[in-house]
Amino acid sequence: MSYPAIKAVLASFLFSPLVAWAAGRITVENVGLASPESVVHDTVDDVYYVSNINGGIADKDGNGFISRVAPDGSVLALKWADGANDGTTLHAPKGLAIAGRTLYVADIDTVRLFDLATGKPQGEVPIPGATFLNGLAALPSGEVVGTESALLVDGTTVTPTKKDFIYRIGTDRRVAVVAQTPELNQPNGIAVLASGQFLVSTRGAAEVYELTLGGEKRNVRTLPGTIVDGVGLAPDGRIFASSWETSEVYTVTPDGQVSTPFGKLAVPAADFHFDLQRGRILLPLLRANSLVFAPLS
Repeated sequence: MSYPAIKAVLASFLFSPLVAWAAGRITVENVGLASPESVVHDTVDDVYYVSNINGGIADKDGNGFISRVAPDGSVLALKWADGANDGTTLHAPKGLAIAGRTLYVADIDTVRLFDLATGKPQGEVPIPGATFLNGLAALPSGEVVGTESALLVDGTTVTPTKKDFIYRIGTDRRVAVVAQTPELNQPNGIAVLASGQFLVSTRGAAEVYELTLGGEKRNVRTLPGTIVDGVGLAPDGRIFASSWETSEVYTVTPDGQVSTPFGKLAVPAADFHFDLQRGRILLPLLRANSLVFAPLS
């Protein structure tokens, strides 16, 4: 290979927006992401979808967007669904879930639906009483469950309304409340357990708990850091949960042992999901406009 060719190859690595392979991690940065809040794996097409707030966390500004990213970190479509386009509404998209071939997106007070094949809107589901919709998760039945953190945002001031609830969207798009009480502690992330119950993280407390189908809290785990965002259960039984207070991702073993497998991150991780095909966690670093894919082991 000639010297100019070698220089060209080196330059492509040095200035590529995909920077990675530190201890098996892939970091995706400098690609145009704008406050990425959630990442979900589409196991059928083997791609990741990323919600981008792109502005104030509760601003109805019409400029949020969804990105489509390959598992190697390359961006397939930065604005696969774009709130700036006619016919598409996205303000401050946060939690994501895939049910069937539809992407569900939590957007302030409404859950918006998109066709995974085309990126086109497939309707929306307003959530009565919501002011700050957050996490989403899909059930095997095709239903979707979500959290309402019950916050009012005015500039940099965030005020809890204490009207926290967890809701379910049926396959007929009807909304039912699963639980509603301030004791939910501003529910944030949510995952579905094999039992059909839910695993919930809390913005208002340093805890993760299970929620029964009847709305009862059980098996509360206390974490070292509060403002807990993403939550998930790995195949080995460990609970993963990210904290905005400490910029760490915690794991909790079935016997209650807490550890921080990734150390302190440069900025906090938001609403993560897993890619179980590759045994990795997909971390959105909202404040850094970047993503980190890290091994679960």
